[in-house]
Amino acid sequence: MRSRTRRTWPPRPRRHKPEGRLVRSWADLCATGPLERTSRRIRFPTARDRRTVPSSGSRTITKGMPRRGRVDPVGVPHNAGPDAADRIPTEADCLIGGVDWAGVEDRVRAQQRNREVHTPVISLFRWWARRPHALIGALLDAATEANGSVVVADPFSGGGTVAIEAVRRNLVTYAQDLHPWAVTGLRSALEEIDPVVLQGAAQRVLERLVDQRRALYASECPQHGDCEVLTALWVREVRCPSCADHVFLYPYSYISRATRAADERWGWWGCTACGSVTRSALTVAARRCGGCGRRLEGPDHPLLRGMRARCPHRACRREFDALQDAPSWALALVQRNCADGVHLGRPTPAEIRQAAKTPPAIPSPLAEAIPDGLETTILRRAGFNTWADLYAPRQIESLLAAGAAIDELPHPAQVKDRLRLALCSAGEMAGRVSRWDRHYPKAYEAIANHRYAVIGLSAEVNLLADRGRGVLPRRFAASVKAARWRSEQLPRGLRVSKRASTGRRQQLDGAHLAHGSSVRQLAPRSSVDLVLTDPPYFDDVQYAELAALFLAWARTTGLESDSIELDLAQEAVANTRRGTDAERYRSLLTRILTETRRTLKPDGRMILTFHNTDLRAWWALGRALHDAHFGIRALAVAWAENDADHSKRGRLAFQRDLVIECRPQPSPDQPVIAGDPGESSETLELLAAGRAIAAMPRDESLADFRARYRQLRGPVTVARISPTEQDRKRD
Repeated sequence: MRSRTRRTWPPRPRRHKPEGRLVRSWADLCATGPLERTSRRIRFPTARDRRTVPSSGSRTITKGMPRRGRVDPVGVPHNAGPDAADRIPTEADCLIGGVDWAGVEDRVRAQQRNREVHTPVISLFRWWARRPHALIGALLDAATEANGSVVVADPFSGGGTVAIEAVRRNLVTYAQDLHPWAVTGLRSALEEIDPVVLQGAAQRVLERLVDQRRALYASECPQHGDCEVLTALWVREVRCPSCADHVFLYPYSYISRATRAADERWGWWGCTACGSVTRSALTVAARRCGGCGRRLEGPDHPLLRGMRARCPHRACRREFDALQDAPSWALALVQRNCADGVHLGRPTPAEIRQAAKTPPAIPSPLAEAIPDGLETTILRRAGFNTWADLYAPRQIESLLAAGAAIDELPHPAQVKDRLRLALCSAGEMAGRVSRWDRHYPKAYEAIANHRYAVIGLSAEVNLLADRGRGVLPRRFAASVKAARWRSEQLPRGLRVSKRASTGRRQQLDGAHLAHGSSVRQLAPRSSVDLVLTDPPYFDDVQYAELAALFLAWARTTGLESDSIELDLAQEAVANTRRGTDAERYRSLLTRILTETRRTLKPDGRMILTFHNTDLRAWWALGRALHDAHFGIRALAVAWAENDADHSKRGRLAFQRDLVIECRPQPSPDQPVIAGDPGESSETLELLAAGRAIAAMPRDESLADFRARYRQLRGPVTVARISPTEQDRKRD
């Protein structure tokens, strides 16, 4: 009888050997050249490497090996030696290692193109840089698969993606944000409300506004008879400081296509000298003004460069600051909804008189001065001193009338607040700063592309109309749709609480929301299993300045207390107008992450999603993580943006996020790379930034960090991350 041969451990290596230099430490990585790093000539330890060369002092836990003793969430046995946390982790050790990143990218790409269809609650309130629900959901699913039910926290909740997806999975959730508008919107998204009752209340409000709507916007089309004005296009009028003649600030001579029809052959053109509009065929090579006979520029020739205008009168031709005078407006075109369809036309004398309405009495929140800031400075420079200045008189009257109609409803306060939220959201269609898409005739929000813009031509939207972008009936309908989605997707009987962050800490249950700086959080010590968040993106988005417009309307309608305050000094963004630089950003992040670490359980984790084109942002984030005693365990690259977003066309911007998994304890210098991130320049830059902050020494200077990042990045075809404008030009 043949005797059995006892198998030895470790097993003999297979014939196939992975290619590339094996990197086990930070020193090994530094020994490689940029060419090796960019051509996949290096590799990081796999389970096979771990078994053939075990770390000293403790037994490692990898796939295929027996598990003894209780294992913590990252795979380190509780009976392991003291150096177990210092070993190089494997992908199996990390939470993000269990995510199907290829599948996540497919879902994110599909959902980001039409987010309101997949998650209707995001249409309840405006917020910026929302992370994809598919990405956040995948990370939460990985956490629950590894650890069962977990308590989730988001100290920068913003648009509420983490809270919504956590509640969707019936997880206890804590969400906090500095801005009351964000927390109020999130509360409305999470609270259970009867969609039938909400729809009835909305319909009742709209019925009460019929007479107001008719008085403000009913008109008569010269071609088709009775009609309604959907949009009024206004051009800003100034006087030349040299010759004192009128100058009309059309950004381009070409104002708009006549209709949205695919076979439309006509368009409208404006004259900067006399202000007249001329209807002309789109195919004509050259055209003249129908009012004064002057030659009109081509469709893509800019007339305002850096908000500087040139006097069009032949005897002058002086260039001057276009915003030097107080705002004065002339009605250029109106978009009518007629029996024959929607089209643009010249305003009739009756429509001009109707539009020149005396402004109503302005409530005190709207009459307050616009605060000086990085984004709001363009408004102040353009002569807009109060929030009310941003609106045409008819728009203010429409919104105030809608607020009064909501106040008179016999419905519960929750229903009224839901309608008030929609009303406040309609405030983003401010008629003096809303933009007009000339190639596909429609209005854009005053804060589209995360910016206020003053371009000389603005769009006053009829907010009471049944059709049009951002109108009140559509916002009411979106709120009802979100209520139906909430009743189907989120658990019934959910307890949602909202408090100021200065309140007393208490045990977490249901969905706990807090407004105020996350330097102080209401979650008790060691009560959170998973912190999932995306920190503010340095100076990319000035959240408080953009949200201030909504907060003014929330105070006007009673959605928020008139006494509520927002401490801008506590906002973790870089803002040169407020004197907050990269060091201040780092300091605030450190304080917030230190407080976040207090709430996290000893074996808990924190996962961040982040990207930025300014290396100072990465340096500040890395310093904050190390100063708050977080160690980076793993990195991944995930698709995060809408690749069809027109605001990013022609811009060198990130479409992906770096996903950073941290533990509240020291970690190896070399984190695990989860998934297959590919070799694009975008991915190489993100991973290089992540590795640079993982290996950052204490108190490292920006100059040293920059050198390490460039060494890790190596040569790339296109460089997105640069520390200064000079470096961007050099790269």
